[in-house]
Amino acid sequence: MPRAIGANCRLLMLPEETYGNAPTDDFRRMPFLSCDLGAEQPLLDADVLGVGNGRDPAAPFLDTVTVQGQVVVPVDLNNIGHWLRLLLGPPTTTGTSPNFVHTFTSGAPALPSNAIEIGYPDVPSYDLCTGVRADTLEIDFSPSGPATATFGLMGQGSARGASSSGGTPITAAYTAFNKAQGSIARGGWPLAQVTGARLAYSNSVEAVRTIRADRKIEGADPGIARATGQITARFADTILLNQALNNVQAAFAFSYAIDENRSLTFTVYEAYLALAKTPIEGPAGIEASFEFRAAFNATAASMMTAVLRNQQAGTEYA
Repeated sequence: MPRAIGANCRLLMLPEETYGNAPTDDFRRMPFLSCDLGAEQPLLDADVLGVGNGRDPAAPFLDTVTVQGQVVVPVDLNNIGHWLRLLLGPPTTTGTSPNFVHTFTSGAPALPSNAIEIGYPDVPSYDLCTGVRADTLEIDFSPSGPATATFGLMGQGSARGASSSGGTPITAAYTAFNKAQGSIARGGWPLAQVTGARLAYSNSVEAVRTIRADRKIEGADPGIARATGQITARFADTILLNQALNNVQAAFAFSYAIDENRSLTFTVYEAYLALAKTPIEGPAGIEASFEFRAAFNATAASMMTAVLRNQQAGTEYA
């Protein structure tokens, strides 16, 4: 009897036209590194008295269904756009073939939802999660290694079956970014001496729990969007230190680039730095880690954008 192994598993995804209703079209097959999205329904104790059980408990009962989890995906040239659409909403696309520019903007008044199927063909078992919205994104920058992104997800429901609901999956060309292709800029100029950085974005999604016979949530509503992170740099100048001391804002851009027409850039337009120590921990070099928080910028008319340059037409992420 075969046992499920990760190497044979697959993740399929497609936008929903109506929240919580899985589409019937062919899904897209997405590359991923790990995924723990799925349904949980905890058991609660029933400490009822007077039914002849003595000190032994009565049967427990099932509580509300929760569909949550994280997916870790490679930052690649084409598929990452589908995750950014789920996180930020459909982009504005400009350019002409073969060079398109997709601009995803923070703070959209409404967020899309996707159906996501996690398949275990060895069993076989297929978990179809519907009403899935992206709550968070975390992405790290360092001098070497593969470029990955972690998305926090929240869904409405989940149904398991012995066959796939994804039709004939569509597979896009896979071209991965790596961390050696990364760069960080401040105010439009390359920021030197940076040894690491982290960018986090949150939609502050709230699960709306109502009284329902199916125990599902009613929806997942976005709250205040937030972009935060950290920049760690060798203490070679006082650029970041003075920004923190004077409580002034600056724009920071976090990029991966293959060439001028194949890149991904996250820009926070008004970032404020927290004051950081410059600790001496021995004879080696000194580093400082500055936490930052971003705010809405009136000139940019947003807090953050993610600009993806690739060969995909605008209809791909519509």
